Amino acid sequence: MTISNQTLRSLFAIPDKVAIITGAASGIGKATAQLMADVGARVVVADLDPEGAEHVAQDIRAKGAEAIAVSVDVSEEEQVKAMIAATLEAFGGIDILVNNAAYRPKADFFAMSVDDWDKMHAVNTRGTFLCMRETITVMRMQGKERGGAIVNVSTIGTMHPTIYNNVHYDSSKAGVNSITKSTASEFAADGIRINAIMPNGTDTEGSRRMKTDPAYHFPLKGPVLAPGRTPFGVSQPIQQASAILFLASPASSYMTGHIMAVDGGYLVG
Repeated sequence: MTISNQTLRSLFAIPDKVAIITGAASGIGKATAQLMADVGARVVVADLDPEGAEHVAQDIRAKGAEAIAVSVDVSEEEQVKAMIAATLEAFGGIDILVNNAAYRPKADFFAMSVDDWDKMHAVNTRGTFLCMRETITVMRMQGKERGGAIVNVSTIGTMHPTIYNNVHYDSSKAGVNSITKSTASEFAADGIRINAIMPNGTDTEGSRRMKTDPAYHFPLKGPVLAPGRTPFGVSQPIQQASAILFLASPASSYMTGHIMAVDGGYLVG
C-alpha cells in the first residue's frame, strides 16, 4: 500500500488550528511552537520570559506563519486568564494546549525548603490545572464537533527514578499524570482529548545549566546517568516536540488518557 503525501498531511498537519504552548521561549516548548507552526498552526508562544517568547514568535512570523507572544506565570490565576483572553482576541478560539511550563530548582533533599516545594507544585501542578480549566471552558463552548487536544509534559521520573534530589519535581509531575487521566475521562464526552508525554533527559538550556551553574552546588547523581542506561541517549527537543505533535494531531484521534514514555528506551534499558 502506498501512502500519499496528502494522507500524511491530513494525519499530522494542523492547518489553522490555534495552539497555546506554555514554556515556549526555549527547549521543548520552543521546538513544539516552531514545529506546530511549520505544519499550519496559529501559535501562542507563552512564557514567563516575555523577550524570549517574542523572539520565538518573531522567528515563526518570519517564516510566514502566525504567532503571538504572551507573558505568563502559569501559577497565577489572573495571568492564565489573561493568556486565554489574548489568544481569543488574536485568533478567536483554541484547539490545542501544550502544558510545558515547569519549574525545577536543583536542591539537596535535606536542604529543600518549603518555599521551593510549594513553588514547584504551584507551577507544575497548579499551573497545569489552571491552564486546562480555562482552556477546557473555551473548548466546551466551541462545541463537541470542534473538540480539542491537550498535551501535558510530565517526566519519565514518575515511572522510575532518574536523578537524585528530584523528589519535588517528580512528585509534581505525578500530579500532572493524575490530572491527565482524570480530565481525559471527564471531558471525552466534549470531544476533548487529553494525553501526556514523559520525557527522559533532554538537551535543553535548562538541563545544561543544571550541570554548569555554580548555584547548583552538588554533582548530579542517579540511575539515568549510568553508562548505557538509556539506549538512545539524551534526547533533543525536536524529538519530544514530535511526540507532542502526534498527540495533538489527527494521527492520534483515537487516543486519550494516555501517558506516553518518550524516553529513549530508559524504562527497558
